[in-house]
Amino acid sequence: MTAEGRVAFVLFFFLVWCFLGLVPWTIAAVIARGRGALLALPLALAAAAALGVSVPLAGLRDAGGFFLSLPAALLGGALGAFAGIALSRRLAIPPAEERPGIAAAPSLRARKR
Repeated sequence: MTAEGRVAFVLFFFLVWCFLGLVPWTIAAVIARGRGALLALPLALAAAAALGVSVPLAGLRDAGGFFLSLPAALLGGALGAFAGIALSRRLAIPPAEERPGIAAAPSLRARKR
């Protein structure tokens, strides 16, 4: 097999693993109603690719290893998606009404009166 063929073969595997990482990310984004889903997307794809590639690195390099790497990529995508959503919720700035010591800005109607 040529070098280009090997690169295409490996890129195909990463494409499949990242596609499988999109499935749990989509479910997590729907559950979270989109809050924090944008930060979770690259984490889900990276985790899916990392767990997918960990199976062949562990020594399973035949067809069984490929088919075992598919659920591993799904699991990695789910872990990455939920971790990304949890991280974005921790980093989110709460509204002024919920922060102690900060008064909320008066509304426009209150200023006119």
